[in-house]
Amino acid sequence: MNMRKKKQNKLNFICKKCRNEFDCDVGKISFPIEENRPRFEKNIVCPRCGILSMDEVELTELGQTQLGAVFFAELE
Repeated sequence: MNMRKKKQNKLNFICKKCRNEFDCDVGKISFPIEENRPRFEKNIVCPRCGILSMDEVELTELGQTQLGAVFFAELE
């Protein structure tokens, strides 16, 4: 049986509400040309505050590096 592994992309965020830093599996990441931000397959979920919008979180420096790695991997 040939099963495909679901793509996991964990990014490091800071919640703007509670200032908690956390890792979140956002699933597949796409980079639509017509938008100024990436799209995530899954919701961003803070362990303390629950589901958050992109405007309610910030990527940490580590998270920015992780997102950049996904972006450049797709260019190859």
